[in-house]
Amino acid sequence: MAAVWEFAQSNYLQIADIVLVAAVFYYLFVYVRGTKTAVVIQGIVVLTLVYFICVYLELITLVFILKGILVVGPLALFIIFAPEIRQVLERAGARSRLFEWIASREPEEPQTSMVHTITSTVLAMSEQRVGGLFVIERQTLVDDHIVPGTVLDAVLSDRLLASIFDIHNPLHDGAVVLRGERIMSAGNFLPISESTFLSEDLGTRHRAAVGLTERIDAVVVVVSEERGELSIAYHGRLARGLQKEQFTEQLTALVEPNENFATVMPRAAFV
Repeated sequence: MAAVWEFAQSNYLQIADIVLVAAVFYYLFVYVRGTKTAVVIQGIVVLTLVYFICVYLELITLVFILKGILVVGPLALFIIFAPEIRQVLERAGARSRLFEWIASREPEEPQTSMVHTITSTVLAMSEQRVGGLFVIERQTLVDDHIVPGTVLDAVLSDRLLASIFDIHNPLHDGAVVLRGERIMSAGNFLPISESTFLSEDLGTRHRAAVGLTERIDAVVVVVSEERGELSIAYHGRLARGLQKEQFTEQLTALVEPNENFATVMPRAAFV
């Protein structure tokens, strides 16, 4: 132990350097997880490993080719994947509360949670047989995966949500995108799922909900116009016909993760 302590004291800067680099790469992988950028990073890692293997085996031609790819490749990828890089930076900024803490240290007033607002809205819509589609962002931004509608960037409220899906509102046919405690846009159109495992009686709203969740980790809430049925789509699966308690429980588990919260709804409800 004494030798380890002595080594740490004499090389503390190098140790701090390694820890910081490891932290940077860790948070980079966390931020890009579930995006196309993550696949690209995996490809770069594989190419790098192949390069070192070729160097060890003295495969001159392959080393020359791979060296060129690894030198020019990052610049080309930076240009091609500029939107994904922007998303990563936006998510990093959105998660950081440092500047908010510096700007104001006054205690925040309690606010109605997103789950409570969405639940009260969809239950009222269900009773009135008003259809609706709610996209709740998680890790990945939805901007590059939908046909954009009208930008709102408004404070989340049940009255505003209800007015958007009023049959006389021109935006009622599309989906609303919720980011945190804000309604980012309305009248958006989602990619339709082409899965052959979905029930044939599913309408466009349900297939669109599943289609988006097949691509990113968003949570999509669907209110059926015909039956007033409540459904939740996540990771390409659809939980249909949820009762009030089941709906609230599942939405809470997905949107507000809590290690002490255990859902009792059977996974078989997802189809």
